[in-house]
Amino acid sequence: MSTITAESSAGHRSSAPSGGPSNLRKAASLLTIAAGLVLLASTFINNLFAVGPAFEDLTDDFRPLLVQQSLDTAKDDVAGVAAVGDEFQTTMGPALAEQMGLTPKEFSAMMDQQFPAVSDGMAAIPEVTPTFDGLLATLQTQQPLFESADAIPTENLPATTVPWAMLIAGILSIIVGIMIWVTARTGAFLALVLGGVLIIAPLALSLPQKASDADQLNANLQPVYTQELVTQAAGAVTVLGAMGEEMQTTMLPALADQLGMSQDELNAMIGDNFPAVASAMQTLPDSMARFQGLVGAFDQNLANYDTIKSVSFVPIIWTMIGAGAVVFVSGALAFVGRPRAYAAA
Repeated sequence: MSTITAESSAGHRSSAPSGGPSNLRKAASLLTIAAGLVLLASTFINNLFAVGPAFEDLTDDFRPLLVQQSLDTAKDDVAGVAAVGDEFQTTMGPALAEQMGLTPKEFSAMMDQQFPAVSDGMAAIPEVTPTFDGLLATLQTQQPLFESADAIPTENLPATTVPWAMLIAGILSIIVGIMIWVTARTGAFLALVLGGVLIIAPLALSLPQKASDADQLNANLQPVYTQELVTQAAGAVTVLGAMGEEMQTTMLPALADQLGMSQDELNAMIGDNFPAVASAMQTLPDSMARFQGLVGAFDQNLANYDTIKSVSFVPIIWTMIGAGAVVFVSGALAFVGRPRAYAAA
């Protein structure tokens, strides 16, 4: 009888847990910690705490410019400038030369000497307007991609939340991994919850598609969004602005004197015979302000774009989802690896 009791007691002792984590729990713990380290590494390797604010600043500045109404207005502005250049060169210039008794060559020389800004602007229009037309066409085609990228992570949350989400998720994964090692049930439960959030949230927010659109937008803009483009566009706006100002303040009053007309009579004559120039006299200041706003947005955000363009967003999002899958599976392994004696722990 005592022998049986001793054997039974020995058998009970041999089946009792040693108190340390099982191999499955150890693996689950280490995998969860590794997933957290990957999230932290991705955050800092991709410089997300610089990329996030740069992305947010850029999208904030370009958002009003890429509204369809703004694009349509900008196209009308370019068309108006092109019409002024064409009408002045083909109709108004020759007509004024005839009224002043000058040959076309003499009229051109007079313009160069007395109104150099107008002369330079008219000469530049055939080159300037295609440049802006091309820029606006690029913005138009990229509009859907921009709208999608602008919603990272959501329309109401700024892009600056992404690096913080990655950082916090990484830290939480490490903490949960340690908890799996220490306490199976609690750690496993938290791993399942955290892993599920890291998988479901990006998919529910369509982050893979938004990230893909952001990367495609980045690739499409790289050939055109350069310092050379910004400098060229800024120079064009300066030339056209100077042309409009000199035309209004100097050329038209001087022409009225030379033609023996009052300013009102000259304006009426231009309105009757040269509608594109007459319209530009009214709209050019506002058009120039809009051009300056467009070029200013490109100029002010060139450094932001340089920060963003080397980053691919798709791998970052899938890193988050993949880490979530690892954490979730680790939680399941931790449950499986719990010692029976601690099933209720």
